[in-house]
Amino acid sequence: MTEGEASDEVERRRVRRFSALVACALLAGLLACVGHWARPEPEGRHRTDPVSGAGSEVGAAACYDCHDSFAGHFVASDAHADCESCHGPAELHAYTAKASDIRYPSSRDCADCHQIGGRELLGWTRSVHERSNVICSDCHDTHNRQLWHLRQVSPVRAALLPHASEVTRMCAGCHPEVTAQLGLPSHHPLAEGMLDCTDCHGAHETRRETLGALTQRCVACHQDVAGPFIYEHAPVTEDCGYCHVPHGASADDLLEASQPAVCISCHTLPIAGAVHQPYAFTTACTDCHSAVHGSFSDHNLRK
Repeated sequence: MTEGEASDEVERRRVRRFSALVACALLAGLLACVGHWARPEPEGRHRTDPVSGAGSEVGAAACYDCHDSFAGHFVASDAHADCESCHGPAELHAYTAKASDIRYPSSRDCADCHQIGGRELLGWTRSVHERSNVICSDCHDTHNRQLWHLRQVSPVRAALLPHASEVTRMCAGCHPEVTAQLGLPSHHPLAEGMLDCTDCHGAHETRRETLGALTQRCVACHQDVAGPFIYEHAPVTEDCGYCHVPHGASADDLLEASQPAVCISCHTLPIAGAVHQPYAFTTACTDCHSAVHGSFSDHNLRK
């Protein structure tokens, strides 16, 4: 083999290796896309599809032979006492004792009795929880007789929020970023148990129905800023969230930023700075503009 032929062979080998690497990369990308698009098999409480070949119903008494811890939680008139009305026929499960041979109740099973047309579940089908594949049994334990059948949180979660209500602890399990905000210097007193998450949020409702008019939700408690005022501060009438963070903030009064930073986010420097120099950045705006939510006497929002 001549020197030129050897050089050509080396080049061909490089091309083949490069082609193989490109093919492997494309195959890996394709497999990653397929893995991303493929819907994983639901596990645990989310495995709500009917079980193939489940057989016929065996009655609640047969269920209690193994699940005797549940028997004392129900009374004869309790609808939840009929296990198979929620879990489906249990003949196969009774024979194999496999968890995979019995289904878990879906939100539709719950809605058969807890009517969606009722006020409490009116917006469930359009709610963020429903669209996020949260089902009723993620929050509710139908096997206990506690208030609202809420699931008991883990001891770790209870220790993180020792004074919070059971509702707030339940919500904190899926919303850790909110839980962190409750520990900031200025916060709504959820961690202290003086409020529940459901005082502002409807777990069974759409965000639009529950928090579409944030100001109306806020002034239900903060009535001193409700107005109407002769001179209104426009952001206040639209959305308290323009200035305030509802769960917790480092600045005072749940402000997104300390004064004057929160004010100059709208009242820009060319306007505020020219009029207020040299004091604009050494004092709080509300030292002068004390009627920041609205005024009966002054268009510059002074009292």
